[in-house]
Amino acid sequence: MLRTISVVLFLCLTTLVKAGGPFQAKPYIPVDDSIAVMVENERLVASGLAVLLGPFGAHRIYLGTTPEVAIIYGVTFGGFGVLVLLDLGHILFTKDLAPYRNNDRVFMWGQPKEQLTPQ
Repeated sequence: MLRTISVVLFLCLTTLVKAGGPFQAKPYIPVDDSIAVMVENERLVASGLAVLLGPFGAHRIYLGTTPEVAIIYGVTFGGFGVLVLLDLGHILFTKDLAPYRNNDRVFMWGQPKEQLTPQ
């Protein structure tokens, strides 16, 4: 019985796996498409880092921030998990990640100081 199962698994694996073969050049990708792919990859990497290493501020380091923000995230374990979840929501559901790049504020979604209106 065990021999039959191992033969069946061997046959299944050998028929599914194909050799790589010689090198084939990839088709040309226009510049506009590559920029769109790069933006989506940035969103994917930032959200993955927020899920896996968010309490240590890895997603903020990836997007660009000051060391102080990463230290605050590390000491408070990502604002006790709350800041990480809010950051993840903003990373996943905003159209443009530009306001979050190189942001030196702890609350990356907060209004920048230049845009505050006097009361």
